[in-house]
Parts: sequence; structure tokens; C-alpha cells
Amino acid sequence: MRKLLPFFLAVLCACETEQPLQAPQILSISPTEQVSSEPQLVTVQLDTDPRFFVDYGKKSVQMLDQPVLQIGPQTVRLDTYLGHGQFQGTVLPGLEARLYDIKVTLGDGREAVLSNAYEVLTGAENPRFSYWMDTIGPQVPGQEFTITIHADGTNAELYRGSILVSTYNLTTLETTSTWRSGAFSGGVRQERVRIDTSGDKYLIVLEDVMGQKTFSNEFLVDRN
Repeated sequence: MRKLLPFFLAVLCACETEQPLQAPQILSISPTEQVSSEPQLVTVQLDTDPRFFVDYGKKSVQMLDQPVLQIGPQTVRLDTYLGHGQFQGTVLPGLEARLYDIKVTLGDGREAVLSNAYEVLTGAENPRFSYWMDTIGPQVPGQEFTITIHADGTNAELYRGSILVSTYNLTTLETTSTWRSGAFSGGVRQERVRIDTSGDKYLIVLEDVMGQKTFSNEFLVDRN
């Protein structure tokens, strides 16, 4: 019995000190909009990475705790892992046009919710416009400046939607910030932008609901 006592104590200590896994958080979903009549490939980023089972004999890798995305009544398998907590899946057409909360559930039952994160449009709210921007001149780190975005297409002056805007450093190949613009008026939208880091090659990138991108001219951000 004395020989077994240390074993029982070790098991007891392990049970007492084992901490439950923390619930994940949804950092983002991209894109944030979908036309109701069309499928949409989405990327969901969590603050956690999945676990993998590696079978060296079969030379196979299986993702454990595979997440599932819930948007309204639709369940989407996030079965493609891109690394850095990013998972991909396809949202099928047919969702009612409105703003949705999204929920991600891992295979072990842990859940995360992001409110008002995904909007389904009928198509009339976001017609197939293209976009362009006024030329951007040299800027100073930490100082806000204004960019002017134009919608271009039939009845573009009636467009009241929004678009995803990002700042991109061509030298480091990094997106430094991303946000959704406010509503257009008369086919035009002005946004205030601030870039905190110097660089000789920056771009503003626009991305519409279908994932099509428009780029500004290259511009300098420098203190001199």
C-alpha cells in the first residue's frame, strides 16, 4: 500500500492542477458580406490553432477539433486550415438578407460568438460597381489624411453601400490596418487614414463583397 500511495497522490495532483481549455475568440471573418443568391468562400480567424493527429505509418495528418461556423440556420464546415488560426469554408446561397451574428464551435464543444459580423445582401444594396481613388501624395507617420473613393458603374451616384479598406506595406508585404468604410453618398466616400510606420511603398487596398480588389497609387510615408 505504501508503494501505491505516491502513485495515487500524483494522479490526484494532476487532476487538481489540470486547467480546462479556454473558450476561443473570433478575431475576424472575411469578407463580411455576401449576396444572397451566390455562394461565398469565407475565412474565419480564431485566436487559437487546431490540434493535429499525425499518423507516420500512413503518412497522413488529420485536423482535430475542426471548427464549424453557424450563420443563421446555415452550418458551414471550416475544413481548410490556412495557418495562424485561419480557417476557410463556403457559405451557400439562400440566407435571408439581413445582418447576422456568427458562432464558431470547435470539435470539443468550445464556442465563440461575434455579434453583427456578417451581412447578407439581396444584391440591390451592393451592385457590381468598380472603384477608383484620387491620387495619394506623400504622408507623415502618425498624421491622419483623407482618401477619396469613387464608385464607377451604372447609377453609381445612387450607391449607398460600403467597402473594405486596408493599408498595405509593399516593402514588408503586410496589411497594417483594415476597416469597413462608411456609406457612400453620390457615388463618393471619403475616409480618414492614419499610418504610424514609415515606409517608401504604401498602398490603399479596396475590397468589395465579391472579393475583387482595387489599389491606389504607391505613396511614401516619411517624417522628412
